[in-house]
Amino acid sequence: MADLAVPVVTAALLLWLTRGLASEPGAEPTSFQWTATVVTVVVTCIALVPRRWAPLPVFGVVLVTAATGALLIDHPDTVVYGLVEVVALYSVAAHLDRRTASLAGCAAFAVALMLGVPVRSGPQGLLAELVLDAALYMAVVACGQLRRQRKARRRELAARLAEADAERRAAALAERHRLARDLHDVAGHHLSAVVVHSGAVAGVGDPELARQALGAAAEKGREVLRSLSRLVDVVGAQAADGDLRTVLPPLCRGLSEFGMPVALEVEGRARRVPPEVGFAAYRIVQEALTNAVRYAAGAPVRVTVRYVPGSLELTVANDAPSGGGTAPGLGSGRGVAGMTERATELGGTLRAGPDAAGGWTVAAALPTGGGPRRGPGWDEALDAAAIAMCAVLPLVAFTPPDPLVRGFPGWAVPLVAAALAARTAPLWWRRRAPRIATAALAVTTLVFGVASALWRPDLLPVLMLGCGAEMVAVYSAACYGGRTAPTWPAALVAAVPWGVVVGLVMVEPADVRVDLAPVLLYGLLVGGTAVTVALLPFWAWGRLVAARSRHWETEALAAMAAHTGQAVLAERDRVARGLRGGVLDHTGRLVRVAEAGLAGDADDRRAALTAAADEARAALTGMRALLAAMEEPGPAGRP
Repeated sequence: MADLAVPVVTAALLLWLTRGLASEPGAEPTSFQWTATVVTVVVTCIALVPRRWAPLPVFGVVLVTAATGALLIDHPDTVVYGLVEVVALYSVAAHLDRRTASLAGCAAFAVALMLGVPVRSGPQGLLAELVLDAALYMAVVACGQLRRQRKARRRELAARLAEADAERRAAALAERHRLARDLHDVAGHHLSAVVVHSGAVAGVGDPELARQALGAAAEKGREVLRSLSRLVDVVGAQAADGDLRTVLPPLCRGLSEFGMPVALEVEGRARRVPPEVGFAAYRIVQEALTNAVRYAAGAPVRVTVRYVPGSLELTVANDAPSGGGTAPGLGSGRGVAGMTERATELGGTLRAGPDAAGGWTVAAALPTGGGPRRGPGWDEALDAAAIAMCAVLPLVAFTPPDPLVRGFPGWAVPLVAAALAARTAPLWWRRRAPRIATAALAVTTLVFGVASALWRPDLLPVLMLGCGAEMVAVYSAACYGGRTAPTWPAALVAAVPWGVVVGLVMVEPADVRVDLAPVLLYGLLVGGTAVTVALLPFWAWGRLVAARSRHWETEALAAMAAHTGQAVLAERDRVARGLRGGVLDHTGRLVRVAEAGLAGDADDRRAALTAAADEARAALTGMRALLAAMEEPGPAGRP
């Protein structure tokens, strides 16, 4: 649909603009010029249809046809060059490599220069047009190349997502088979032995054999509990999607259910972090808690999450083990190495070691502001083009033959140009610090506007021609301002200087001392409101672009964060839930019954043997049901 809609809309717009510009008496085009205009517009717009499949040939046809038509028509008010080649150039930049796109932009600029020199009456107008044309074509090429990079990144993410999904499936299947085998070998052997041995001894009636059988049943039951706890690593899997507020509490509660007191504290303003940071943070906390379970069982653990500007800080500290002394080392060190690697990959740091109280502390700092700063690219080219256009376009007010500002001394024009460049310079930081850039632009606009309104009101049209800077700033604040704080105030901030200028314009010089405050307030309300309303569409545009561009990549990164290790842990969590629901409960009762029987008389031991056999049999039944359920793919193995 877009392949046809864009040429049709472009043709209609070009013909409408030409009709409107060339309608003044005495300036109407001749029949030949009008016919040539229509033919040129129709041919170039038809040529745009296959621009996606053959962007370079289309660009060549459009460029040559539009330039030839402009030379044949030779009428300053016929618009046949300026829009259609922009569409063709964007297609080249969006589908072809950097070198080809840059050469196409240079070709478009050269043709524009060739067509612009004969119709400009002075060097000022020609210079302004050259700068604006250069900025325009640079912006078009940059936008196209950025679009091409985003599409390439999406294809890369899709491929990585498919690979990660296949790895998760294979890992989940392998882990499911391992868990089923180990569950059968460990629990099946011991529980079956308890059923057979306890049942046989209960029928003999020998008190000594009953005591020995109960002791063996209790020991086998405890071994089953230890083995099953190790089997599932006692820590279930969770999905870290960047919102730690939803994934850490269940992790800590899961350990508390196993008698491990865990306290979770969150400091600072909680916010979503990038998916890769959230995943790494979850895994670091999970590994630290797992080590606390293994080497400091029963000792209180404190998990602290601190949200600080540009970073996420984690601390997992456990007290000394109940036996006293210094907390032992973390096994072979692989756990600490894995946590350190996760932190280092994100540009963060991690420290693990004993503390002064004999416990163990893991402290990590993970940056949340993205990866390392890269060199200049198409983003910076687009920013430079936007600054150039917003700074140079107002200078058109000084260019002949019909300047908007008359009688202005020529020596002062460079000063105005420098002031305009300083006014738009904050836009360079519109991506990294959009709120600061918007506020700085508002300050520079206020200074320029107040100075113009008080001393040179004829410069106000110059300021109005540069209003595109506010549009860019508000769009950038909405697009890059993040999701943790509202971005709509950017429109209000950008509108305040214009409201003040409107108020100053309304004040008569003789009434400044008397009427300044109420008139300024009125101008601020009326002018500021009008400009805010005009800027809100650009704010909405920025929010829409941010939502569309970030949503898919965020979802893909979050899905890739669920890599092989998470699939393995998901299977363990699945088994852990099944074990807690039946096998562990019955095995625990088996141990308690056997221990109670050992403390009783002969009749109590005989009854305890029967009860222990029943509990072992029930645990075996639960285990068989769990093994049967494991034959079906779990969530990690679904297609």
